[in-house]
Amino acid sequence: LPEPGLRVLVPLARRRLWGTVLEATDQAPRGVAVRPIAGIPEPRLVLPPDLIDLCRWVSDYYAAGLGETLAAAAPALTALRRRAPRAAEEIEEEAHGGPPPTRATLNPEQRAALAALDDAVLAGGFRPFLLFGVTGSGKTAVYLHAALAAMERGGQALVLVPEIALAPQVADAFRRAGARVALYHSELRPRERVDVWRAAAAGELDVVVGTRSAVFLPMPRLRLIVVDEEQDGAYKQDEAPRYQGRDVALVRAQRRKIAIVLASATPSLETYTRLARTPEALLRLPHRVDRRPLATVRLADLRRRERSPEAPFSKHLTTPLLQAMTRTLERNEQGILFLNRRGHSTYLQCRGCGEVARCTDCDVPLTVHAEDEALRCHYCNASRKLAAACPSCGAVDLWFGGVGIQKIEREVARLFPQARIARLDLDAVRRRGSAAAILRSFRERRLDFLLGTQMVTKGFDFPGVTLVGVIVADLQLYLPDFRAAERTFQLLTQVAGRAGRGATPGEVIMQSYDPEHPALRAAAAQDFEAFYAREARERRDLSYPPFGHLVEIEVSGKGAEKVYRGGLRVKELFGRTARGVEGIEILGPAPKPLARLVGRERWHVLVRARSRPPLRALLAAALPKLRGERLPGLRVAVDVDPNQLL
Repeated sequence: LPEPGLRVLVPLARRRLWGTVLEATDQAPRGVAVRPIAGIPEPRLVLPPDLIDLCRWVSDYYAAGLGETLAAAAPALTALRRRAPRAAEEIEEEAHGGPPPTRATLNPEQRAALAALDDAVLAGGFRPFLLFGVTGSGKTAVYLHAALAAMERGGQALVLVPEIALAPQVADAFRRAGARVALYHSELRPRERVDVWRAAAAGELDVVVGTRSAVFLPMPRLRLIVVDEEQDGAYKQDEAPRYQGRDVALVRAQRRKIAIVLASATPSLETYTRLARTPEALLRLPHRVDRRPLATVRLADLRRRERSPEAPFSKHLTTPLLQAMTRTLERNEQGILFLNRRGHSTYLQCRGCGEVARCTDCDVPLTVHAEDEALRCHYCNASRKLAAACPSCGAVDLWFGGVGIQKIEREVARLFPQARIARLDLDAVRRRGSAAAILRSFRERRLDFLLGTQMVTKGFDFPGVTLVGVIVADLQLYLPDFRAAERTFQLLTQVAGRAGRGATPGEVIMQSYDPEHPALRAAAAQDFEAFYAREARERRDLSYPPFGHLVEIEVSGKGAEKVYRGGLRVKELFGRTARGVEGIEILGPAPKPLARLVGRERWHVLVRARSRPPLRALLAAALPKLRGERLPGLRVAVDVDPNQLL
């Protein structure tokens, strides 16, 4: 009989799909026609019992199907292969080669944090920690030493990072320290993902550095989990199963009875509220390595533009930023310019008839992409050629409104023709390995300015960067989402932290239309506690996370009236089920802020609760009824602990 956890190919109608054996028996269920397994991969892939149990928890907590959760936990198998797996050393050598082992020297604050982690790893048992340090304080070095200590005692470590681009530099740090390490993320080919999965399961790897899905990797000697930049929204899966990788990591550590480190300079409100109240769980690194000062931050008011004869005029770059860029070039230093908008312009409008080019399938304007002269939707990826005249009235007077990072790139190239610049965003890194190549050029000082979207805000360490310019600091501040201020504060603090990490002090210019906003003021001061105190007070008053709990039920389909009526039925079902349950509030249905995407109207119902138990009880009772509802032509998606409501 096949063992539980084995991945097998099974016949379904005329198709063959991958599945997971949960239980084996030699007795067929009565009245069921049994068909033989269509194939077993060679080498065999087997999910161990602890991962199957974790998948059951994910399926239950996030209201997802167990089958789709198990599929997310295992690497995709595109074909049956008959071949030998590669050894961990071969995987490592192919990726990066083998530099000589080195370890960074820790300062007293880092050593104190490491001592707490070492004690926890040695003692065993579930111990969650928040490694809370300012940008440049050496958090990576602390958890690297802790992972190496676990490795030296015969254990394995799993390190999660939010972005693929961050994984190589973290893996390189472990590799330089002599660890057998591999990467695990979606850019790997299916064969490579299978090889890493098997090497981790066989205990041939000491450390795996991966993105969200790596939380499910089988690691029999796992002693430590690290979630770097734990606040990052990329840890939340956008499609079923809609799990939060950070929280799944916490559950896995709890069930394995091991230590877990959540590292951040700007912790999520959930993590800070959960762990900061326990003094031994909070590991503080309040200073940068070698006591280097944090970058000085200046807020430049975009409403009151000052002209200076010393600086050239720019529509999007203020005089303080232009002057700072000039000084950066003169000193042979480096700078980062950040704008969280892809493309050249955010919309195209005809000045003749006033029409704005919009996506036919989504309720959003099309973004102008100058490089390929196209109009593109950033939600469904629909694209059409940029025309010379308005398709409605034929006028040729077209207005390119708003600003994207491509427009800033052209502006910088015009104003500073001698500067070596590159752009780091989703459009610039579509080819495999292109992000690593851009970052390598910047690290090797072959570029003066790196321009980018939020990809440039993450935990990169470039000692040559002395200037960070934020083109529009309040871009996301007024989005209709309860986390908007938190995301803005985190992004700005993170990108400000890229400046001054070397021997030369850093400078940050944040351009804003609302420089007095408390979130921007807190980011400029790089004062998390001030931001937390204000934001937590507002969230508590409204019972929003982490002081309340949310479930979003999204109903989508063709036709706004039909979708609205489907939303009403969902609300009525949850309302009937919630009668007599205290502390439950059901809101909606209401159109989502982005009311139509990919040709489907979208409405949602929100279930809000002050505590988790009544919410779990409501879901357990309501979801089976919801699955039994007849809602023809409509899709219903349940998102437990939604990361955003747009």
